[in-house]
Amino acid sequence: VGDLHSDLDQTLAVLRLANVIDQDQNWSGGQDTLVQTGDIVDRGPDTIAIYNLFDKLRKQANAAGGLVVNVYGNHEVMNLGGDLRYVTEEDYASFGGRLKRKEAWDVKTGWLGKQIYSNFNITYKSAHTVFSHGDLEPEWARLGVDTLNFMAREAIWNNQFRAPIFQGDGPIWSRGHATEEGGEAATCKRIEAVKKALGVNRLISGHTPQYRTGKILSICNDSYMVIDVGISKYYG
Repeated sequence: VGDLHSDLDQTLAVLRLANVIDQDQNWSGGQDTLVQTGDIVDRGPDTIAIYNLFDKLRKQANAAGGLVVNVYGNHEVMNLGGDLRYVTEEDYASFGGRLKRKEAWDVKTGWLGKQIYSNFNITYKSAHTVFSHGDLEPEWARLGVDTLNFMAREAIWNNQFRAPIFQGDGPIWSRGHATEEGGEAATCKRIEAVKKALGVNRLISGHTPQYRTGKILSICNDSYMVIDVGISKYYG
């Protein structure tokens, strides 16, 4: 599941479409794995409701032998680092004001910051697929999933939100594959390098909204997909 941007109605709709929740918003996916590729927050009013929903589903899935995985998006990292340019007034109000929202997002003392820090990583590898919010470039992929997750966690804990892993070519910001920088052949070559480095057959990202088509973008013989189809109300 791609970017949700604080739209609870669309979040519930897509989770029901995927058959992982029932009409009461409880886990119904059994032993399935649900991966959400970040950007739950910003641009809408339902931040608290969606994070709490995923926290509940994570626990229910675990009890059923399933798994719920959340990956950091650039908007999670922005909010943790105090970059609030996309926060709506409705979002602030839902927390009880700007100060209470700031307190909630603190990774060491805030209820939501601690929840996110305890459960999110910057990448996730499952069998032959690797997930990230933005595009994984070969230079980062060669470090390996565990190292990338460690680097991100260390940077967040130490309030280093300008660390290289959070910059433009890193796993939360890059759109190099999605926009086919350098052309299709060069893009597929980079994707093959990532696949080889991580021992996978497919890369899945969010971040680059496909709101004009409303469809998943797939290139390089289905070895790379963008699953942000612009489902939030923000995109119309």
